[in-house]
Amino acid sequence: MIRRTVAAAASFAAIVAGLGLAALQTTPAVGAPIFEIGKAHAEAEPTLTGSKPIFILLLGSDARTGTPVDKGLCDSIHILGINPASGRATLVGIPRDSYVSLSTGGTNKIKAAMPQGGPRAMVDTVEQLAGVRFSYYVLTSFDGFTRLINALGGLEVDVPYSFTGHLGTGFSQGGQTLDGASALEFARTRKTLVHGDFDRSMNQGRLMLAALMQFRKEFQRDPAAMFRWAGAGMRNVETDIPLRELFTLAFTASQINLKKVTNAVTVGTIGTGPGGISIVDLPSPNPIFEDIAKDGYILPKDIPEENRPAN
Repeated sequence: MIRRTVAAAASFAAIVAGLGLAALQTTPAVGAPIFEIGKAHAEAEPTLTGSKPIFILLLGSDARTGTPVDKGLCDSIHILGINPASGRATLVGIPRDSYVSLSTGGTNKIKAAMPQGGPRAMVDTVEQLAGVRFSYYVLTSFDGFTRLINALGGLEVDVPYSFTGHLGTGFSQGGQTLDGASALEFARTRKTLVHGDFDRSMNQGRLMLAALMQFRKEFQRDPAAMFRWAGAGMRNVETDIPLRELFTLAFTASQINLKKVTNAVTVGTIGTGPGGISIVDLPSPNPIFEDIAKDGYILPKDIPEENRPAN
């Protein structure tokens, strides 16, 4: 009973973290856990109520077979800010090619921090870059992401504009149901998009919010959906978070109104780095980071015009 309760809490926490932990299905897990949910700072328990914002770092690893998930390059990096008092939340995508100072030393693309120091290095790097302090991090992989979407039976996504994926799949504007493979292609495509890495990060945020919306719709139709989504429980999740804390996080996150969730990407420009490599330059100070650091959310009207998502 306790094991199933932990699974439900962990799944809901991760769902609201934008990752839709629907892969916690009723059939046994296959392979490594789909998600790792951990504390960003072990020395202190975060305050999950009141006006103080909560920050969660969402990471997607590109680790292939034979490489530990926490040693792959970071293909997807998002800050999730939650403000319990206002019931608002914001996702801020950070392009993986952002050229920044790494917590492990030196300057490189931000995605390189994880192979050098795991999620801890990613937490430290993004904290010093964005000026926030994370309470938790969530980590998954290409394989975990694909298994998750397939376990859902597909993900309903409102595609904002038509484009061709990097593997040749055509994504038409409007509502579509994507399977695991096509959802991964949607999340990873960059070169065929007008704003490259920035549009890729925005699309990754769209998938996260679509997963949350799909869960909420199913849960509203039938509250027993929580149990179907929880299913196999901790076999699909690695976590060191205590049961009480998971429940508090789940309850806090459950209060967020989907209409009060903003999807954004940091401002920046595409440039050229050492050796002619393509990089993303992020300004300092950065208005997007400054805004979310204040209270955990950004209002759509406060996003610079050139960084607003396409409709």
